[in-house]
Parts: sequence; C-alpha cells; structure tokens
Amino acid sequence: WWALAMPRLTEARRDGRRAEILAAAEVCFARLGFHRATMRDVVAEADLSTGCVYKHFRSKDEIVAAITTDRHLAEAGLFEQAEETDDSVKALRRLGRAFIRGCATPKGMLARRVGAQTWTEALLDDAMRARVLEGIELPIARIEKLVSRAQERGRLTRRATPEALARSFVSLFHGFVLQKLWQPDLDPEPYLTAMDVMLDGLVIPTVRR
Repeated sequence: WWALAMPRLTEARRDGRRAEILAAAEVCFARLGFHRATMRDVVAEADLSTGCVYKHFRSKDEIVAAITTDRHLAEAGLFEQAEETDDSVKALRRLGRAFIRGCATPKGMLARRVGAQTWTEALLDDAMRARVLEGIELPIARIEKLVSRAQERGRLTRRATPEALARSFVSLFHGFVLQKLWQPDLDPEPYLTAMDVMLDGLVIPTVRR
C-alpha cells in the first residue's frame, strides 16, 4: 500500500510546487511587468531554490504559457456550470456575474493585471498573440452557442448574429477589466445591473412569442 501511495504523494507535491511558482510569477509580473521581471525575481518570490523553479519551468515564456493555460481551464469550468442551465438567457446572466465578480476579487485583479499585459504583448509577439486569441475565441464560441440556442427558442432577438452578440458580451467584460484595473475601487454591481438592462433589451417578451 505504501509503495502505491508514494507516487500520488509525489505528484501532489509536484503540483503544489508548480502552483507556488505560478502564484509567485503572477505577483512578479503584476508588480514589475513581463520585461522587467526575471526568473531570479520569481525564484525569490517563490522562496524556492533556483533548481526547483527551473525543474518546472525553463523560462519566463513557459511560465506565462502555463498561467494562460490555467486561466483558460478555470474559465472553461465557469462555462460548464452556466451551460447546465436550460435557460440560455439565465446562463448568460450567470456567466456575466461569475466573470465580473471573479475579476473584482484581489486574486482576480492580480490575474487580470497580468492578463492585460498579455494583450499588449500580443501586439508585438506572435506566440503571445496566439495564446490571447485562443483565450478569446473559446469563450466567444461557447457564448455563441448559448445565444444560438436562445434565438432558436425565441428567447433572444435575431437582429444580430450569435457571433456578433458573443463578441459584444466579451467586449463588455474586457472593458470592465480595464476600468477596474485603472480604478480598483470601482463597484462591479452597478455594472452588472447595466449589463442586465442591455440583455433585457435583446430578450423577446413572452407575450410576443
């Protein structure tokens, strides 16, 4: 039994170290920016040996890629939860709240501060652009499916295409992210109310169906 348990313990410890390094890197990137932050800064922030950090990640680029991948996986989980709701309009509202409120937490703000830097880097680096586009295209595709389902059921207007509406919803989120980063005290709740009002304008009233 002991021999069987050891590999699982080792894997759990490895995953824990990986998470520590990524968390430390986010702090460094948020504080110093991608270009100024060094692997030495990450090692110091993580309070681990240089060998330990390099055993997991050989470069800053690998760390950035891992941070981006982990965020995309977390966002995929939010979509899965929303898609369990049969009513697509309710699912869209749930997504809006999950993303906006998640962004407004201290941990969310740290992640989005790093994420906003990737948007800038994407203008100069093709590899970063590919990661950013992956992070945008997947949510757009999943929101597009929710919108299509709602339109097919007569719940949302067909005056705009599902893709256009999906991109508009994503733009609303990105806009809030930037405003929240510029003004940390910005309250997300009035923003969510405004999003509800805009979504209400797209909903087809029951009496008209």
